[in-house]
Amino acid sequence: MLIFALLCFAACTPEDIPENDKEDDKEDVRPPWHDKEENEGQDPGPEPDPEPAPEPDNSPSYNNLDAYDHLKNYVNRSVSPNFKLGAAIPVDDFFKKSSRYEMAVNNFDEMTPENAFKHASVVRADGTMDFSRVKRTLDEAEKAGMSVFGHTLAWHAQQTAYLNSVIKGKKVELPSGETSEAVLLEADFNNGESPFMGWGNNSTRSVQNGALKVSNPSVVQSWEAQFAYDMASPFEVGKIYALRFRIKGSSKGKLSAGLQITDGYKSAGEYPAVEFDTAWKNVEIKCECTAAGGNRLIFSFGEFAGDIYIDDFYFIDTASTYEYLPLTDAEKKEVLIGEMDRWIKGMMEVTATRVSAWDAVNEAISGWDGNGDGYYDLESGKGGSSSNFYWQDYLGDIDYVRIVFEKARKYYAECGGTAPLRLFINDYNLESDWDDNKKLKSLINWIQKWEADGVTKVDGIGTQMHISCYADQNTQRSKEEHIVKMLQLMSNTGKLVKISELDMGYVDIHGNSLKVSQMTDAQHRAMADFYEFIIRKYFEIVPPAQQYGITHWAPVDPPTGAWRGDEPAGIWDGNYNRKYAYAGYANGLMAY
Repeated sequence: MLIFALLCFAACTPEDIPENDKEDDKEDVRPPWHDKEENEGQDPGPEPDPEPAPEPDNSPSYNNLDAYDHLKNYVNRSVSPNFKLGAAIPVDDFFKKSSRYEMAVNNFDEMTPENAFKHASVVRADGTMDFSRVKRTLDEAEKAGMSVFGHTLAWHAQQTAYLNSVIKGKKVELPSGETSEAVLLEADFNNGESPFMGWGNNSTRSVQNGALKVSNPSVVQSWEAQFAYDMASPFEVGKIYALRFRIKGSSKGKLSAGLQITDGYKSAGEYPAVEFDTAWKNVEIKCECTAAGGNRLIFSFGEFAGDIYIDDFYFIDTASTYEYLPLTDAEKKEVLIGEMDRWIKGMMEVTATRVSAWDAVNEAISGWDGNGDGYYDLESGKGGSSSNFYWQDYLGDIDYVRIVFEKARKYYAECGGTAPLRLFINDYNLESDWDDNKKLKSLINWIQKWEADGVTKVDGIGTQMHISCYADQNTQRSKEEHIVKMLQLMSNTGKLVKISELDMGYVDIHGNSLKVSQMTDAQHRAMADFYEFIIRKYFEIVPPAQQYGITHWAPVDPPTGAWRGDEPAGIWDGNYNRKYAYAGYANGLMAY
């Protein structure tokens, strides 16, 4: 026993032992590779004398969550030197140094800045780009000692209306003195989609039976419940803008509309109020733009409690002095390649020296096989949402990804990037059991096509894994089997493997997704076991050279209205208390 003690003392030097929690009463919970006995497997010799009665167990367990160290201290850096333990964090939490900031800095190596680096967060309606939040995020992450994972350069969602405006057509001035009506926004809602955003008083917007349905649960101030649309170009002072639509309500009420300057939410013109009742009514109202800088068409309905229905909607410039000549497909592609170039160059000018890994293309693969070749097609406006902008519909299925990767590498180098640049394709449902991982197989097939030019190189694959733990054991077993298949397929590509957006809900035996308030102790433990399973399998299956990392997308239980709102998606609860899921996460890391 003395020999073994000396060996342990020699093996476990102070620098090998992870930093403990700040509280003095926390246990020193060391990763298992520190505790490996060097004489393991040898004849243990005679049985030792009976040990005295054990002290109370303060070891890490589901019953003693405080005994665990910070999560990042359980990563085996000697075996997985390039592995990053990450979390998605709203950048405002970094700016405010909130509790979420403290949680992230203490437990994770890398942060993904949720929405702050996306096209719609940077590119304004007129095409100008504002990188101020990107720069501040990089500064704050650097101060905190965290790397930043770029998310994302190209995606069909969260784009601005500006992209539609640049392919609208060639703007041609009409002869002097001539004007015409120009439809600036049109929506018949027949495709089930609405162009409007909205907010306030838990109001909702949906499309039902080919009409927009706006619901307000209670009477508040008119401006406390609104829906709106931001135009790509500002309104012109002195011009008259018309609204034409049909409207009815669940009872009598009133709807207000106006033109707004989003900077300070100042008015740029007001329409006459629209009164409605339970029968459809045709409306045409006009408004003069009275102030420069407005680009938001806004509707207020807080004073009405109930449902409002709107259909056959038109927003019209009544005295346009120009018209648009349609662009050819080739002209549209040329314009959008220019926009992609401008966007990626601008982002790399800001990030190249500090961000060396990106979701270059996000969610490219659809869930349908239109040509019957056995693989899913790319996402497209033909089967997708009208509120999205599908670059690939204009750039082409093959050129789309090649263009993004070529420009990312070009401008990364030109803008001073020196660390190896890692460009990922990121997607969801890659672990899907209902189609035997067909989406992942389709993605791998597409990667082979994109790389067939001998120039394009996809460095890694990101799997989002917005999953659930199932009470039904057969379902749960199938989910686990296909997670293993996914990791095997990804590893077999030889590319970097990243679990990019991991979070978890719980589905009971009846198929219901449970809220936090409905969860039992046993269900929380089952979720923790599932986390441990996933992390163990990642390290067991993915070779160390391909282990990029694991990022949790909702580390704290999300509130109402957030992604997976009110679900037990976090590894901390809403008060930043560790959950059993924290133990599962730590145990998975320690097992390696």
